[in-house]
Amino acid sequence: MTYQHPRHVRRILESLVGVICPPEATELGLERAIVDHAELTMAALPTLFRTGLVVGLTGYDAAAMLWPPARGRRSHALSLELRTRWFARWLDGGITPAERELAKGIKQILALSHYEQPEIQARMGYTPDAWIDKVKRRRLEVYSNDIAKHHASITAPDPLPRRRVGEEKH
Repeated sequence: MTYQHPRHVRRILESLVGVICPPEATELGLERAIVDHAELTMAALPTLFRTGLVVGLTGYDAAAMLWPPARGRRSHALSLELRTRWFARWLDGGITPAERELAKGIKQILALSHYEQPEIQARMGYTPDAWIDKVKRRRLEVYSNDIAKHHASITAPDPLPRRRVGEEKH
């Protein structure tokens, strides 16, 4: 079974994209793609850790209802300005250290997801495939003889005699 964001977690994370990521994320309409990538990242986490993030996000969202400027609304339903202030309260330490750690973890996951988007990488001029191809060609030129020798040593017949099944030891 693979992990999928519960609907409420997806809604919370989408609301945090505008708070955590650079403005280009919302300008390009990448909220959904960023949250999809965050889902893949969270799926790779240990179950207990991921469960802690989901529970923490749920609490983060609901706790906003007690914050006077929110007027009883959950964090995902707040304006961008209030969502930003609410997240900053948690990131700056909140009431407990756990709030700060949750905010840092979510910030890391969404920032990673943001910079993994092809549109963002293109805007930054980040072209890892071209660099990888260039380095691969250079390494093959420099080390092709060593690679061929190593390959031959692995695929050559075993020089040591083997006993066949049923043969006696001498």
